[in-house]
Amino acid sequence: MENKNERKIYIFLLLVLCLISLGMGYYIYQKEHSGEISPVPVNDSITLNVMPIIAQDVMVATNYVGYVEAINQVQIIPYINGYLKEIPVTAGQNVREGELLIVIEPEEYKARVDAADAAVLQAQASFAYNQNYYERVQKSGKRAFSEIEIDNAKNNFLQAQANLKNTQANKMLADVNYNYTIIKAPISGLVGNFTLSPGDYVAPNSGSLLSIVQTDPIRVVFSLTDTEYLNMKGSGELFKDSVIKLILPNGKQYAYDGEFKYTNNELNKSTNSLAVYTYFKNPQNELLPNAYVTVQINRVFKNTVLIDKSFVHLLADGNFVIIARNNQITRQKVNIFAEKGNQYVLENTFEPNDLLLLEDTGNIPQTAKLDFKIVK
Repeated sequence: MENKNERKIYIFLLLVLCLISLGMGYYIYQKEHSGEISPVPVNDSITLNVMPIIAQDVMVATNYVGYVEAINQVQIIPYINGYLKEIPVTAGQNVREGELLIVIEPEEYKARVDAADAAVLQAQASFAYNQNYYERVQKSGKRAFSEIEIDNAKNNFLQAQANLKNTQANKMLADVNYNYTIIKAPISGLVGNFTLSPGDYVAPNSGSLLSIVQTDPIRVVFSLTDTEYLNMKGSGELFKDSVIKLILPNGKQYAYDGEFKYTNNELNKSTNSLAVYTYFKNPQNELLPNAYVTVQINRVFKNTVLIDKSFVHLLADGNFVIIARNNQITRQKVNIFAEKGNQYVLENTFEPNDLLLLEDTGNIPQTAKLDFKIVK
């Protein structure tokens, strides 16, 4: 009885193993021939991301180190000797052209003017007398006067004439010296530090009494490299379509825009740079000579294209970008005007419907069908 049961168990196990073997064989067969049973369709179309190329006006800010200097600066030196009578200005005062600065004791020079006036009157009287006498002698001739008398009359007339001119010249000199007892500001500006006091004796060899520095308008100087100068010249007038601004040492932007005036007439040999001179209004005296500032040139490039630098290929024989034009990929040469952060400002040489390729196209088969997806 036990042998029969064992035989049944063996037969059952053998059937199970056969079924498992059949199942495994079918699975392996299906795995190896799955491509034949469920073929995957082939798609040879490739979609590329592109973006529109838009022409626009682009402003680019370029910074330079500049320094402030006075357009005009004068040293006040006395023309005459004398004692100071009045000093109606103070150090640091803002004066206007023609405003009174210093008065030198005028009495001595006024007296000289009066003496010169008297000398002129006396010379005029002598000249008039000798002129009339000489004219009578000439009219009467040799019948009334001897040759010696005629010669003497002429000589006296000429001496009186010379004396009159001399006294008139002395009068003019006396007037000039008297006028220099009052010293007025030749320009508008700030008065520098001085240590004068009434009663001080001054003379031409005393040196400068005080100085005046013009501060409104004021000049700011900065430098362009020779390359920057040539690029600007090549695109037209210097600083055309540009706004000149200042950043002050405290980081604030100056309230007034500058005006380009002129450049130096030669390059600096040691730096290959060209000095540029600009004028700024300065009514509040915020800008003082010898101060350093940041000159910011905001230049507008009209009808240009702004493209990320990563899409611009720089080569020795020319720069280019890859674009889609009429559903075809092509290279477009470009001219770089300027840099703006991580972008280039390019000359607009593109056609209206050109699209910029945003991805690598190096491994695309020539026979591939291209679709373009516009990314904005």
